[in-house]
Amino acid sequence: MSDSQNHALVFGATGLVGWAVVDQLLSGYPTSTTFASITGVSNRPVDASRTFWPEDSETRPKLQLVSGVNLQSDDVLDQLREKVAGIEKTTHVFYFVFAPYNGDFEKECQLNCDMMRNLASALNALAPHLKSFVYSGGTRGYGIYIPDGIFTPPLEESMADNLPADYAKTVAYPWFREILTEASKGRGWAWTEVCPDAVVGFSPIGSNYSLALHWAQYLSLYAFNHGVRDVGDAKEIQVPFPGNNEAYHARFTPVASHILGRIAVHAALNPESCGSRIINMLDRTKPTTFAELWPSIASFFGLIGVAPSADTTPQPPSEYIETHKHLFSENGKPNAISAGVGAGSKQLDSVGWWLTFDRQLSAERLRQVEFLEEAEPVRGWTEAFERFRSAGIIF
Repeated sequence: MSDSQNHALVFGATGLVGWAVVDQLLSGYPTSTTFASITGVSNRPVDASRTFWPEDSETRPKLQLVSGVNLQSDDVLDQLREKVAGIEKTTHVFYFVFAPYNGDFEKECQLNCDMMRNLASALNALAPHLKSFVYSGGTRGYGIYIPDGIFTPPLEESMADNLPADYAKTVAYPWFREILTEASKGRGWAWTEVCPDAVVGFSPIGSNYSLALHWAQYLSLYAFNHGVRDVGDAKEIQVPFPGNNEAYHARFTPVASHILGRIAVHAALNPESCGSRIINMLDRTKPTTFAELWPSIASFFGLIGVAPSADTTPQPPSEYIETHKHLFSENGKPNAISAGVGAGSKQLDSVGWWLTFDRQLSAERLRQVEFLEEAEPVRGWTEAFERFRSAGIIF
């Protein structure tokens, strides 16, 4: 057990981004003695044995799992005081929670800002040793929800402060920065906004925002329906990219779980260089394309990934999954039904048709703050698929 005085508090611990950060903390990043304990907070109860985090050991930081904290409630302070043992020792907070609001982006923004404001106030009262507060933004903060985007890539962090006013009122991240700047004034902690584009990773409970999960279930069912049960099956079944040619060749910079988790921890431990700043998150400086990735993604399932067809429009993945998902439960994979992408399916479908423009992130600031690790983008996809398979979420 570490004698470190660092104690991490992770909100949204079992979601797509939070899971990755807890995984790196429990894996001993950057060292096995950096953190003494990690508290993972989630809305729903989770079985620790189903999280697929590193198992308990003498060298692993102590893990406490807490559920049932309603961040939309006005009594967040009382809930945290009651449910989070040792909250007064907290030194590093990671916040990966976002509440959707039925497609009304202005109300969604207001709701999430209220949650952030209430939490910051509660932490100021409960966590006197707090040093850093890291939360996740995203490329929505660069305007990629507007057709063809707003800015010319590579997307640099300074651009996020120059959103058009009518768009900015629908995006919570600029307001988060104002809220946390005010909350941290005169105190010993600083905020950092870490900004990923496509997050390629695993969550034991599913995720509305996981493209890797969406496509994994689609390709798993596609292979099953075409009689492919193993990568070695020599059926040579082709599967076209679910989108158009423009999206297939558009450049972007995904980030895999292990890189994302490490960047977030690096930012938390270096508030002097990362504090009060946005930090882009990406696997490597060089952008990739789905034309580069799709063949490898499909090959994991024993399929041959090919370019989109100009002559036919494939059935969207969400419709294919909905039509065939009964095969999961009929063939011993009930977790696949409950741990899918849920309400995010239509938005994830649109990736292949809507993101037709280059949107790569700049790595310049990330390198300036001395995070130098890189990874090949395809690694994140295969690691995620392997975890989905181990968790019984795909065939």
